[in-house]
Amino acid sequence: MVHLLKEKSEIVAHQQSFITFIHSLKSIDENLLRKPIGKGKWSIIEIVGHFYPWDEFVLQQRIPYLFSDEHFPKAPGIDELNNQSSLQSRTEDVENTLEKCIHIRQELLSQIKQIPEDDWLVPIQINHSTLTFYEYLKGLMEHDLHHINQMNSTI
Repeated sequence: MVHLLKEKSEIVAHQQSFITFIHSLKSIDENLLRKPIGKGKWSIIEIVGHFYPWDEFVLQQRIPYLFSDEHFPKAPGIDELNNQSSLQSRTEDVENTLEKCIHIRQELLSQIKQIPEDDWLVPIQINHSTLTFYEYLKGLMEHDLHHINQMNSTI
């Protein structure tokens, strides 16, 4: 049995738990998934739908550049990307939104697992911030957990 770095284990466990959570939403009535979680808020399916483009961004525009000397591509506008993903998930089949989220997160998990443990705690420069790969992923994990708590309070 290979001993994983504590930080890597934490992130891998979170990603696996996230995928399990999204799978569990398949058993929830579609009307509940499409109901806003509060006044002026997204529905559960819109929250799920917004994970996909951000996971895709991390996979394509961040991870390949983290350990290279190349400059990071510019991040998309947060509101614009979120609004586009919200609209798409409101109009597409619930099952499709859930499956897309699961699939892209499985890809992200696969990429994360391939990052050598020696690279997890090395400081990296992302634009004007210096942080480790672990700290970067921990920030994403905290974002996931915020939304999972919102969804759990609605279910």
